[in-house]
Amino acid sequence: MLCSLEKIKYTFDDSNRTELCEIMSKNHSDKGELQLTVFYYSIFKSIREKQLKVFELGLGTSNINIPSNTGPQGTPGASLYGWSEFFPNSNIFGADIDTDILFNTDKIKTFRCDQTNLDEIKKMWNKKELKGLFDIIIEDGLHTVPAQVCFFENSIHKLAPEGYYIIEDIHNESETEWKKIIKKWKKTYTNLKFQLLQIQSLKWNAQHDNHMLVIKNVL
Repeated sequence: MLCSLEKIKYTFDDSNRTELCEIMSKNHSDKGELQLTVFYYSIFKSIREKQLKVFELGLGTSNINIPSNTGPQGTPGASLYGWSEFFPNSNIFGADIDTDILFNTDKIKTFRCDQTNLDEIKKMWNKKELKGLFDIIIEDGLHTVPAQVCFFENSIHKLAPEGYYIIEDIHNESETEWKKIIKKWKKTYTNLKFQLLQIQSLKWNAQHDNHMLVIKNVL
């Protein structure tokens, strides 16, 4: 179970790389070079063989005209392919505002979503392929507080009991604002536990957005 809000620092050390780090790196996801995968492995390794429903917002567009892009050398869909490999018996879903990078495979289905638009979020969740609850929801889309809050407040109802909802790439300068948001959410969502983590080294952007919020539905 997640403890109450506290900051935990993870120091990047190549010696503690996990199988998930290698899988993400092989699929060209930057998660493989960040300490995120060490944390993810610690909470997901015991459930990786289960039949889960996993959703990630943000496919990693390489279109430099779209905010929070991965740059022209990025590989759209990389982390979804990584999750599909790490969770061999699960169904993987994703969404992005960039329709040019949407794709489908036998195990992966993707959809269009503007996470700043309430109507679009509702429309996406109403699609028949996305019916039911999700065991893991990862938000790696537009890295702004309003967008992250909007998607959470209009998507948290899709989280299954004992499921995880994770917000990546929280900007360091918004930490104080996030603590206020979490305090409010704790009163509203009494079935959720919140933990704000600081990843001490992200190699290339350690001073920018190395926080993540981990939320667990303890129902």
